[in-house]
Order: sequence, then C-alpha cells, then structure tokens
Amino acid sequence: MKKIYIIEDESDISNLYTMLFDREGIEIEGVVSSGKTAIENIEQFKEKIHDIVFIIDIRIPEKSGIEVVRKLLEIAPDIKNQIIIATADDRITKKEITDLGIPYFLRKPFSLDELLQTIEEIQK
Repeated sequence: MKKIYIIEDESDISNLYTMLFDREGIEIEGVVSSGKTAIENIEQFKEKIHDIVFIIDIRIPEKSGIEVVRKLLEIAPDIKNQIIIATADDRITKKEITDLGIPYFLRKPFSLDELLQTIEEIQK
C-alpha cells in the first residue's frame, strides 16, 4: 500500500486527513502547508516517489499546487495517477487538471468517503 503525502495549508483540513488515515491504517509520508516546502521535500525523497499518493491543494502559500504538480511530473512523469488535486477554488476547472494529465480532482468540500474511494482506486 502506498503512503500518503498531504500538501494542504489549512491545518483543520490536514488534521482531518491525518485522523482519517490513522483510523484507516494508511501510513502518512508527510504533511506540509506550503508549495515551497513540498518541492524541497520531494527533491529529498524522489527515489521513493512511486510509493506515494499525493493530495495537493491548489491554493497554498509560496508555490501553487500546480507548481508542485509540475515538479512531481518533471521528476517522475509516470506518477500522474498518484496525484489527487483538491480545491475549493471555483476558478480551477476539472479540464485544467485533466489537461495536466491528472485524473483525480476533488472539489472541496468533499466527503471523506469520496477521498477514501479515490485513494482505493489509485491503490488498485
């Protein structure tokens, strides 16, 4: 089973994710609140990048979620199916995300069941 890496600047949301994954027995690789930190960390663990599912909020400080996605795909273009984009920003469309090659897009607010189903689909 792949680990989860959470990139989310709202601590209430990342704490909710953490509690959910702990309850479900899903291991968390890390939780960061800025795009800059995410990109720095990705550089450090790029050799195990294929063992991770990334949950990325689009609107995060310092570097956007889109910039983080581009960095991930630059390092490992074949992990498109391991990225979940989550956003409440109505200006971001599903088409913009699928144009990047990312099939998993969740519009906030979404249910925790929806998130778990998406992760389950990725794990197949």
